[in-house]
Amino acid sequence: MYEWHWHIEWQTPYEFHGHAITKVIAEEKTPYQRALLVELARFGKALILDGKIQSTITDEFIYHEALVHPLLLSINNPEKVLILGGGEGATLREVLKHKTVKNAIMVDIDPIVIDFAKKYLQEWHQGAFDNPKSKLVIDDGYKFIRETKETFDAVLIDLTDPIKDSPSQMLYTKEFYEEVKRISRWGIVTQATSPSFSLETFSIIYNTIKQVFKKVSAGIVYVPAFDGLWGFVYASDIVNPVEVNKEEVNNRIKERIEGGLRFYDGETHITMFSIPKHIREVLEKENRISTRENPVAVPA
Repeated sequence: MYEWHWHIEWQTPYEFHGHAITKVIAEEKTPYQRALLVELARFGKALILDGKIQSTITDEFIYHEALVHPLLLSINNPEKVLILGGGEGATLREVLKHKTVKNAIMVDIDPIVIDFAKKYLQEWHQGAFDNPKSKLVIDDGYKFIRETKETFDAVLIDLTDPIKDSPSQMLYTKEFYEEVKRISRWGIVTQATSPSFSLETFSIIYNTIKQVFKKVSAGIVYVPAFDGLWGFVYASDIVNPVEVNKEEVNNRIKERIEGGLRFYDGETHITMFSIPKHIREVLEKENRISTRENPVAVPA
């Protein structure tokens, strides 16, 4: 019998996924969350925040490439990009692969987790925090969006899930997306939880963003460490990743990306936006929206 500890992650109130922990590397409790860095038996080094796996060394590239590149490659020469959240630094890493990007501003509420990432997650950020194009701002994302006088070519929203009463929950509301639209020239993308375990949450986020932007598309990928599908919503009044074909995606990657991609290319692009019928039907029928008075939340 193996003498392992176990990470038990509740995905709904009535089901969980268990991961065997072979080593606890570091742990930090902050005013906002509990950060845990472990070695998982299957997925290796993993970051866990408030009991939920954020990414693992084995497959983090799937999530981060899917978040960043469909939007940025649909935009003409993005130069100034804002990231909300993204504490590991991997979203920042992917943004900096774009040759046209001159300024990448990352806003995160938790300086302790940032220091944690800088010290322990080198494989994730790969020095992105020290890149001269990068600027780190420690602030509440909603507060920053309301107060900034700057505009950005794209806004990438890489936050923790909208857990009830968490700091992130209000950053999935119609009022928040209206503020983001005000400072975004071309468009936005947000992680949008799991269609496998919280399809209702995913569909409400999608429908909420549709109330604010004219061109809205949903994409999904399978992330093994998350044990299911993961969803993203891309939104703009000008561009739509779905309108970029396979060949054009490959051409733009070749022309505009430095450092190489492991997951995303033209064929992956088509797959991401080929949503299964049962999920499409839920998205099309959804009429609820997330507001400050009634914010959406994941079931567990």
